[in-house]
Amino acid sequence: MNALFPTQQPLRVLPAPITVTEIIAPLREAAEESSSLLARSHLVQVNGREWSIPKFLLLGQRGGGLPIRIALFAGLDTGSTDTAVAVARLLLQCELSPSLARDYALFAYPAVNVEGLESQMKSLELLEHRYSVSPEDEDVRFFESELKTWAFDGLLSLRSNPDAKAFCGVVAGEVIGNEVVRPALEAVAHAFPSRATPLLRSSDKHSRFAGGVLGEFIEAPSSRPRPFEIEIYAPGLLPFEQRVTGLFLIVQEILRNYRRMISHAANL
Repeated sequence: MNALFPTQQPLRVLPAPITVTEIIAPLREAAEESSSLLARSHLVQVNGREWSIPKFLLLGQRGGGLPIRIALFAGLDTGSTDTAVAVARLLLQCELSPSLARDYALFAYPAVNVEGLESQMKSLELLEHRYSVSPEDEDVRFFESELKTWAFDGLLSLRSNPDAKAFCGVVAGEVIGNEVVRPALEAVAHAFPSRATPLLRSSDKHSRFAGGVLGEFIEAPSSRPRPFEIEIYAPGLLPFEQRVTGLFLIVQEILRNYRRMISHAANL
């Protein structure tokens, strides 16, 4: 296994910036010999240029019933690879320890904004604009198809906030916020002591899944039941490795908390 994503050893400091190709190379290598991790690439034409959108599927340890389908989106913000590295580390950790993703099917898209990861001029706002007005664009069609085909139970997006000092969660739904996201943020606060308190806010006009905002990168409004939707922001004022580790830990906690919450609900 590639030492870039250690599992049992102390976390290794990762270089920044790092390319998407380097980030997903250990995942592709692991997928070749794994029965639980699948790797795919989808070629698309965007603005006259060919791009490859990587996709990974991680099947966790089977519990009872159908697996919980979660979409993990990363690589949305321009020039920011910390979110992609966090997703890669998570998948490799779960591949080595399937119980961490018990009851889950994790669909990971570590490079959503393929143009933006290479060029600061291709912002997420431009991608969202194309998503709302250019349905013929091949990357837009790909993600629309993924959302429709898999009917995800939850959408979890990892973001970067260059001016923030603390991790932040944005969530649509009070129950998910208090039972799933808030404890995950608090756990990270203990792991990274600082003067900045992790934040949790409800969906608002600034979040990508707020109602009425053009370019919502979510499932079609007609889809029922609606998936839960969470955005986790890494603070840009922390070092790169701390951002990666924090995102990695938060997602692990979110998966654990959500599994526990629905298990309790089923027993009521």
